[in-house]
Amino acid sequence: MSKKYKMTISRLTVDKLGLKLYDRVSAVIAEVIANSYDADATNVEVIAPMGEYLASKSQGILTDKGYTIEVKDNGIGMTPDEVNAFYLKVGAERRKDPKRGGTSKKYGRRVMGRKGIGKLAPFGVCEIVELITSGGDLTKGKDENGNIIEGYLTAHLILDRANILQDTDAEYNPEVGELDGVIRAKHGTLIRLKTFDRRHVPTIESFERQLSQRFGVPSEHWKITLYDSLKTKTDPGYTLHVGEFFVVKMEGSEIRFEEIYDSSNKPYNPRKYRTVDSSGQELTDITPGFSFEEVFYPIIGWVGYSQKPYKDDLMAGIRIYCRNKIAAQTKIFNMKAGFTGEYDIRSYLVGEIHADWLDEDEDLIRTDRQDILWSHELGQAFEQWGQELVKKVGSLTREPKRKKTWQLFEEISDIHNKVLHAFPGDEQRDIRKNTVEIAKAIARTTREDELQEGENVDSIINLSLLLGPHITLDHKLNEAAENSGNPLSVITGILKTARIAELAGFGKIAEDRISVIRKIEELKDDPETLEGAFQSLISEAPWLINPQWSPVIANQNFSTLKTEFQKFYKKRTGIDLRLENFSDPAKRADFVLSSQDNIIQIVEIKKPAHGLENNEMDRIVTYIDVMAEFLSAPGNEELKKIYSDYHVTIVCDKINLTKVQKAAFRGYKNENRLTHITWSIFLLRTRKMHEAFLNEAERQKKLATEKQ
Repeated sequence: MSKKYKMTISRLTVDKLGLKLYDRVSAVIAEVIANSYDADATNVEVIAPMGEYLASKSQGILTDKGYTIEVKDNGIGMTPDEVNAFYLKVGAERRKDPKRGGTSKKYGRRVMGRKGIGKLAPFGVCEIVELITSGGDLTKGKDENGNIIEGYLTAHLILDRANILQDTDAEYNPEVGELDGVIRAKHGTLIRLKTFDRRHVPTIESFERQLSQRFGVPSEHWKITLYDSLKTKTDPGYTLHVGEFFVVKMEGSEIRFEEIYDSSNKPYNPRKYRTVDSSGQELTDITPGFSFEEVFYPIIGWVGYSQKPYKDDLMAGIRIYCRNKIAAQTKIFNMKAGFTGEYDIRSYLVGEIHADWLDEDEDLIRTDRQDILWSHELGQAFEQWGQELVKKVGSLTREPKRKKTWQLFEEISDIHNKVLHAFPGDEQRDIRKNTVEIAKAIARTTREDELQEGENVDSIINLSLLLGPHITLDHKLNEAAENSGNPLSVITGILKTARIAELAGFGKIAEDRISVIRKIEELKDDPETLEGAFQSLISEAPWLINPQWSPVIANQNFSTLKTEFQKFYKKRTGIDLRLENFSDPAKRADFVLSSQDNIIQIVEIKKPAHGLENNEMDRIVTYIDVMAEFLSAPGNEELKKIYSDYHVTIVCDKINLTKVQKAAFRGYKNENRLTHITWSIFLLRTRKMHEAFLNEAERQKKLATEKQ
């Protein structure tokens, strides 16, 4: 068969397939460390200028700072022949190579590498990669000083990114280093990176955490140590060991997927797996894996809730490992938003699961190891299993989560002491118990971040103190209904509880009103405050004008009166009258029209320190005249029966009236048709009455307690 056609691959493909995938120092070093793991290294050392930029850039010009990064291991190393056959062969799949296979030579580790491009990772951050590696069988020869020793043959080569990435399909021949061909006493590999792009090296603490997330799974004969090349051995923070990636889990939230072993601690054939909760109880409704096309794909590891909402992306969600190296990280297995418990799951769900089948027959791991190919049929089956797991975890961890939230509330609120202070009597035990139970019911369903805000905690406490006596009263009434005898002691207990409940309710109303008064006091000192803001507040809280007034309950009669009065006013004066709609601060209502005890209340509010002028009094006179005419008009007899009279209240600090307007003002006051109050009197009178009420409620509650 003639060789008519020929495919050539440009070296620029190396840039597209390898270099573009790695642009972070931590990701690059992780790939180098993965090769050390596959080479049966037990110790790996990373030496780098921690926390530093490796190059500077000014006006588009890149300047290298002269730093180096070294990764040294004590793995089996390579001979020059092995470097040519394996290291310099880009894209060769190791696991299918009969000379190497899918497990390491010494420890039988299931190797992490597969695609054969991880070796290119360093070129994502630097120009020069120097490789010094010693391996093969023990042999005799000259060391770098010319002495005859027994050791391992060394390969030393220097690769240059600029030369590799020439637009050609010709072979690339790296520069040969001075140690090439010498014998070294120990086997192992050194990768040295030089001439960098502008990339940042994490601090040694951040670097340790990032690497522990990728390689922190406990493994025998495996240690990674970081060194800061900017420090000396005696400096603090010079060195740090990469430990297990540790997440503090919420008590009672963990679900584990385990392999089952026989009595001799060997796996069954076929292998068996199980799912257990944090107490070791087997869970039959969560499978430790899933079946796809009659093949079972096992999952090993754990999922649960973190003790606190996670603060960094490294611990967020479930980490998925393949052959002890991270393959993906997912928070919710691509579930759509809007599911039950979504906030808690997105804030607390953590886990570490191992799926070594991810890159066996089918390679489901993206080349950049940032995610899984979920669109693949096997990936879809894995995704569906994961989504069901997320729902189940949310259900199982609901109670531990609520328990933890309640404990946090207890700590922040001091609820028990506050309830004891409010209801101290021996016979008020039931009230205390029910009050705490109400607080517990509310707090358990509150988010932790909301409990960090004092206003939310106070609201829960106040609501519980208000409802506790009422709930207790309800319980006592139910008990009395079931007890046909109804002894006098039961009736007395009901009456006492009813009294406390009544006083608690009134006291809460008074407290709320005093809070509104404080708000008014703040508003009145603000020169920018609009009259409309006060008028809007008065319409919702008419007791500010008169503490005996109550908020108007919406009814059809008063709504009809307001509508008809506006029409009547327009007809008589030709002016549109605004009585409501406080949503637009630019359009001030003319006055507040309210109703108390079948008396129409016209409330005119002026800014603090404002003086009532003649033109404003003219308008008030018009209101009074038109209202009198309106109530007496034919056809309004029914309204007149319901609303027999009207009254004007003016809140204004000064009266600047003269002549006719001044006389009209005095006349209306003498007729008790108009009431004038200043801001200071307005606030003082209202506050005084409500504070007196609050004090009396507290006194009565103490008396009720003492009698018990």
